[in-house]
Amino acid sequence: MLPLMLLGAGGHARVLAEILLGQGNTFLGITDIHAPTPDRSNGPWSTLPFLGDDHAVFEHSPDSLFLINGVGSVGPISARQALFLRFTVAGYRFASVCHPTAVISPSAQLGAGHQILATAVVAAGAHLGNNVLVNTRAVIEHECRVDDHCHIATGAVVCGGCHIGTAVHIGAGATINQGIQIGAGAVIASGSAVIEDVPPHTLVAGVPARHKRTLAE
Repeated sequence: MLPLMLLGAGGHARVLAEILLGQGNTFLGITDIHAPTPDRSNGPWSTLPFLGDDHAVFEHSPDSLFLINGVGSVGPISARQALFLRFTVAGYRFASVCHPTAVISPSAQLGAGHQILATAVVAAGAHLGNNVLVNTRAVIEHECRVDDHCHIATGAVVCGGCHIGTAVHIGAGATINQGIQIGAGAVIASGSAVIEDVPPHTLVAGVPARHKRTLAE
């Protein structure tokens, strides 16, 4: 396994660092574009070198390391998507992260750079695209398709046969009924119950979920 470089130093990055260090991975260090000296005083990543902003990646050839996307999301996920695309276009590769307590069907298909966190479930026949984050306790049921760059947040449940379009954020604790289609760029608010299809670039919220506003593409 090549050494890793973690892009981001916020809460999501901290979770990934703990998982990867616990699995014996080697890190070149951490980058962050927002904080010149991010707080890394607590947890296992406190000994990892801070390398500055993301330009540090280009000091290494694409075949000499793997990158880790440490950017999370609480709504539109353009920053997470942009980070992945910026470096994959330049020839760099993102490593996948899988917590040891996650349950992943052997018939599931997983794209590059996926992240499946503690006690999450990816069931039989599910298909995850590239750069998909399935957060703690989230469930992707049988034969769902989750396209590139989606974030299925903590405790969300996507029931069987759903299609989740590119760059969708499904908030914590939301439930997507079976067979639902959610268009690209949509945001499902935390705790929502989605019982009908959601158009692209739409924010929905509530029980049952209702249209709140149209989002910028």
